[in-house]
Amino acid sequence: MKRLLPVTALVILAAFMLAAGCTSVERTTPAASKGDTLLAQAEARFAEGNFHAAEKLYAGAYAEYKAAGDAAGAKKALNRASTAARMTIEFPYNRPEITALIDEAFPDLSADRKAGFLPCNRSQCITSDGEVWYFSNTIQNIRSHNIDLMREATAKMGETPFFDQLKPVALAPAVEGAENYQNPVAWKGTEVLSIPAKDLPKTGTLRLWIPLPIETESQRNVTIEAVEPARYVRSMTGTGADIGLAYLEIPLHEVTGDSLTVTARFGYTQYEQRFAIDPAKVGTYDTKDPEYTKYTASGKNIVVTPAMKAKALGIVGNETNPYLQADKLYWHVVSHPYSNVPHVRLNVAGTPESVYMLETGFGDCGTQSMYFAALCRSLGIPARAIGGYQLVPGHEGTHFWSEYYLPGYGWIPNDVTIAEGAEWSPNATDDERHQYKAYYASNLDPYRYIIQKDVDIPIVPDPGDAVMFDMVVQSPKAVCDTCDTDPEFALLDNWKVTVQRA
Repeated sequence: MKRLLPVTALVILAAFMLAAGCTSVERTTPAASKGDTLLAQAEARFAEGNFHAAEKLYAGAYAEYKAAGDAAGAKKALNRASTAARMTIEFPYNRPEITALIDEAFPDLSADRKAGFLPCNRSQCITSDGEVWYFSNTIQNIRSHNIDLMREATAKMGETPFFDQLKPVALAPAVEGAENYQNPVAWKGTEVLSIPAKDLPKTGTLRLWIPLPIETESQRNVTIEAVEPARYVRSMTGTGADIGLAYLEIPLHEVTGDSLTVTARFGYTQYEQRFAIDPAKVGTYDTKDPEYTKYTASGKNIVVTPAMKAKALGIVGNETNPYLQADKLYWHVVSHPYSNVPHVRLNVAGTPESVYMLETGFGDCGTQSMYFAALCRSLGIPARAIGGYQLVPGHEGTHFWSEYYLPGYGWIPNDVTIAEGAEWSPNATDDERHQYKAYYASNLDPYRYIIQKDVDIPIVPDPGDAVMFDMVVQSPKAVCDTCDTDPEFALLDNWKVTVQRA
């Protein structure tokens, strides 16, 4: 990130250039506008890490530019205000507030134990404007990091999410000689984006990217029944692409009535995946194959670094068989307790998710999947992080999981996050927990909706840097050239996905 030179430095530099003969025509520098002054102050605060102050100053600059009729200045200030907001929005609690929330959530714990939750290496914190701010999901993370607290919570719920629903699948005995893709389930889905007209400008263009299903080894017979209003659809990636998207351009002056509504309808068949892998039958990689190159390369979030490779080598030791290596990596990742992470901030700050987990140990479904894939790639094993939804009845939601490639077998799935649910059960036996985790090391249930084959596949067409979270497309992406606020924040509250058995 570029830092502005202090004003005094700019003055000295200008004087030096004149003395050195860098210019021959005397020019009068126009006085800085109020907007320019506030923008410069905001940039300085941002560079110092004082994001709350920066956001207010950017907002002030935006108001001044808008009042002066400076559209370019207003757009820049608004975009920067959004960036500053994204650095702090996931960290709403100061120290007294998070302490009160911990006391409320865990009244029976000792003061010493509760105090142990507060260090930033035990939770996730940022410092802004001289104050420590805590992550919005701190309470949930405390439970998932402390099995006794999590099992206490699930006991009160009367169920262990995911584990109770998926145990019959995961613990079912494998059928010798069965196909790798079996037990198909037909699904039909509807996606609806409905934005109140009052929240939209009367002029300009709203650009939208709507997620859609794609064809994969396990997701077949994909049909896109409709994307409406069809007149606004400019392109679609197609079901055979690596990422499923419909791109729309909506002239906002055409929005009538109480809301703007965009709808997508689709269907597909999802298969359970079961692989019985014999290490001796794993073939040799064709390292010249473009697919091999693609999925062993370092990406934006699945990053191969010397530190990542050193970590992977430390985990696998002397093992050289790629299947056995990947299995060791899976059990390493699954040993980390599930953690919600501040995705928006990481994206804005340019912190790769796989590196974040390597350095901190914190990881949710996406971060864990990217970390696993990065460890694999660092050893020359093709791997990717699959994005979409899990459709476990009663607990449907956005999700990521992993795949790695074995010659002679194809893409092998695993799901670290779903596997970890076994530890949350207060009633499961140790043997059940192990069997459940072992299933998700190389198998996968059919309760899935796949949108992207890998997290680092680019959005088409390229939206630039205007979108909040470009690596995840489970929800719409939006760019608005006339909006006074960040349109993606509004979209998240107006997006509904329903996928059910056909």
